[in-house]
Amino acid sequence: MPISQKALEFENRSIGINGEPTLALAYEILKEQWNSGDRDRELGLHLMFLAWYGTSEPEYITGFSNSWEERRREMLPLFAEVHAYYEPEIYKDVEMLYVVGLIAHMDWFMLDDDVEISKMWEERSKIYHKQYRALAPNGIDSLIFLNRGAYGDYFAGQAKVEGGY
Repeated sequence: MPISQKALEFENRSIGINGEPTLALAYEILKEQWNSGDRDRELGLHLMFLAWYGTSEPEYITGFSNSWEERRREMLPLFAEVHAYYEPEIYKDVEMLYVVGLIAHMDWFMLDDDVEISKMWEERSKIYHKQYRALAPNGIDSLIFLNRGAYGDYFAGQAKVEGGY
């Protein structure tokens, strides 16, 4: 099943200077889809983004009302679970290599409280970068992220960084 239209609407409402803190609402819808057994790739990409972003940005941006520690306890294991599901196929998927690799590159030290697991994320970011650049030597086209909610908006911006990940 594709990503929930309602979740995408909540993501879109969060974009821009006048964005609303609606990402927590999108996350809850997508988490419910995931927990009900939906394993759509687009769902996985958005859910990993929101699980990471929800632990990286403050409440007034995301709309999450629970404490940062509570969010991390819930969301980081979900990020890891979703990643683990797609990991066997990730080496062929430019977008997923880019997205997960970039997140791990920027915040490897925040993806788990266990130092050894954090170090594994740091190493994974290097492996994913190498494979991503082997598949897309000139980088990922930002247009791939067009009309894909806050997920797309965030990574389109990152993809435009000259010499970026």
